[in-house]
Amino acid sequence: MSTELEVLKKILNGKDKTPVRSISSHLGYGTDYIRFICQKLAERDLIKCLGRNWYKITAKGQKELERRGLIKKRLKNRGLKIENPVWDRVQIPVIHPSKIVKLKSELAEPKTEKLRLGKRIEKAASFLRRLKIF
Repeated sequence: MSTELEVLKKILNGKDKTPVRSISSHLGYGTDYIRFICQKLAERDLIKCLGRNWYKITAKGQKELERRGLIKKRLKNRGLKIENPVWDRVQIPVIHPSKIVKLKSELAEPKTEKLRLGKRIEKAASFLRRLKIF
C-alpha cells in the first residue's frame, strides 16, 4: 500500500481531525514527509487542512479509499425505517395472457446492441458476426 493511502486511512481513523505528528508517529515516517504528503492530498481535495498541522478527510477521500477496497462502503441512512414488513399482504399482479405472449417473443429474440468500441474494432466485430464466430 502506498504512503498516501496509509496517510488517508490514518486520517480516516482519527475522530474529527488528526495532527501530522500523530500520523507520523503511527506510520513511522518523518513529520516533514507526512506534511508534504498531506499537502499533496489536500491539493487533490482528498483531505482538508484545518490549521497548520491538522487535517480532516473529505468525502472524496473516503470514496477513494472505498474504491481501492481499503474500507467498506458505508450505507447512508436516509431517514427510512422499515418496521416489521408484512409479506403476507403483498399482492401479486395479474398479467393478461396477451402480455405473456409479448414477453415470450421478447425473450426469444434478444436485442443486439451496437458496441461502442471504436471504428476499427466495430468493423472487426461485424466481420466476425458474419462468419458466425463471434
